[in-house]
Amino acid sequence: MRKSAILITGANGEMGHGLIGALHQKNNVNIVALDLNPLDGSISALVNEELMGNILDQSLIEQLNGEYEFDTIYHLAAILSTRAEFSPQSAHDVNVGGTLNLLNLALEQGRSQGRSVKFFFPSSIAVYGFSGLDEKNSSGAIKEDSFRNPSTIYGCNKLYCEHLGNYYTNNYQRLGAELHHRYIDFRSIRFPGIISSKTIPAGGTSDYIPEMLHAAAKGKSYKCFVREDTQIPFMTMPDAIQAITHLMSAPKDNISRTVYNIRSFSPTAEEFRQKVLEHYPKAQIDYEISEKRQKMVDSWPADTDDSMAKNDWNWAPAFNLDLGMKDYLIPDLQQMYKN
Repeated sequence: MRKSAILITGANGEMGHGLIGALHQKNNVNIVALDLNPLDGSISALVNEELMGNILDQSLIEQLNGEYEFDTIYHLAAILSTRAEFSPQSAHDVNVGGTLNLLNLALEQGRSQGRSVKFFFPSSIAVYGFSGLDEKNSSGAIKEDSFRNPSTIYGCNKLYCEHLGNYYTNNYQRLGAELHHRYIDFRSIRFPGIISSKTIPAGGTSDYIPEMLHAAAKGKSYKCFVREDTQIPFMTMPDAIQAITHLMSAPKDNISRTVYNIRSFSPTAEEFRQKVLEHYPKAQIDYEISEKRQKMVDSWPADTDDSMAKNDWNWAPAFNLDLGMKDYLIPDLQQMYKN
């Protein structure tokens, strides 16, 4: 008999840490965690089963389908934006091919169970794109269906996977005799930059803000790789996790679309630098611009419009920038780097 469970891919990443912690607090949740590497000790005890493997391994997908009965899949595994630009073929293989494997797993699971399997996919503001800074600066807060012109392979991958999720949910079954069944309930969030106190970022182009903060907390100098006036939306990791769990628990009738914007605050790099200096007056933070990464960030919106998430499933962040620093980031970082 197959074991009932939820599946989390990319479980050892920044978001996986927070999601595992949040889901572990719920009763009767059996978590199967999949990653290329062993789970960090801080979360390994919180999962029921830990698997090491590659989402491109078809035999692993078949093993998962044979051994488990998943009612929910959180597909977090991905190659992030900066690394993806150096290896677009690998990024496409993992970010698109891996997502297709997981969608087909969800489809098989839904068919065998005779019900919809919930599927969460973390998308990104990298799906947006502008012709230049003038267009970006004049466009204001961007709605979900505007400016979807990604200029990075990561953004292309994310946008295509959003379309795949919508297709598998709303159109795939209509091609055959299963018109009355929908075996996948795909839900996605276009995340802004995310700031976590728990993990040090690795590979994201929006990481200049969390890197700045972690360096200051460790007493190390930092050279920010984007201009002082660079602006995109951000949020704290607890709000990102809260948004995932809130969206996934929302009644299907409340969900009017498969993909939503969310955001919390949108400082410039210099505004955040000044905020860091309020808490770490001796921090040495300078600018050393990476033209490639600057171009990527300039193609992303200065802010997004999250009114659809607010209307459909009552999205509301707990932290603005000041509260996020005072009540979450600074206390955690002081504890982490106290030695």
